[in-house]
Amino acid sequence: MNIIFFSVWQFHYANRSDLTQQHLHWLLDHVYTTKPDGIPGNDDHGTMSAWYIFTSMRFYPLASSSTYLIGSSAFDRITIRRNNGQCILTIIVHNNSIEIIYVERVLLNGKILSTFPFIDHINHLQCSTESSTVQLEFFLSSAPSSIDN
Repeated sequence: MNIIFFSVWQFHYANRSDLTQQHLHWLLDHVYTTKPDGIPGNDDHGTMSAWYIFTSMRFYPLASSSTYLIGSSAFDRITIRRNNGQCILTIIVHNNSIEIIYVERVLLNGKILSTFPFIDHINHLQCSTESSTVQLEFFLSSAPSSIDN
């Protein structure tokens, strides 16, 4: 079985990121496993593995753009060092659990991210001359919220 990468992320365009979160959690919990055949279909030179890692972080890079679709991460905290360690992206997820999967609000460097469920690499995730860190915080709830509206 090959996953159609973009299909589960399309709910974002219908202001239903809650459905994206439901389907992504199900895919990662039921389709991918730790068994020898735990990556579905043909790994296509790492494509399925890369999709799994990006999806676990809840980032989906849109082709030919600097935009990502985002959602609640499978991790409580992720630190990504970029530009030879000169720029650090930290993703923090509050209230993360198997049952609590819906994004209630997102903060970017302590301020509400008004573009959710989209984030732009150039405008939002670049380090500035004043700071070598970017912090993205997700606050989750057990029920869908109105963040998309």
